[in-house]
Amino acid sequence: MKKFLEHPVLKILLNQYVLTGLLFAVWMVFLDANNYFIHSELDQQIESLEADIEFYETSLEHDRELLQQLNTNPEAFETYARENFGMHKEGETVTIIETENSSDE
Repeated sequence: MKKFLEHPVLKILLNQYVLTGLLFAVWMVFLDANNYFIHSELDQQIESLEADIEFYETSLEHDRELLQQLNTNPEAFETYARENFGMHKEGETVTIIETENSSDE
């Protein structure tokens, strides 16, 4: 047994500084409140939120363009009101025809 403990590799591994470093590494990777697994979950959440930000920025840009068009073009304003809100002129009858494969928007 004494010969086994005198092996050079084992002497290095049983050094108090190496043991302390290994213990610290194990603690930080597995046991700490901010361990590796929690960081990977948080990274996934960050990626998801960044994708949401990109989606909302493109949606916002689209809405700004639509608002610009509605503010500058009265015909586009009227068309938008008729298509999206079912508005009609006085004395005019609007009939909405839905097909089976029409999508709900």
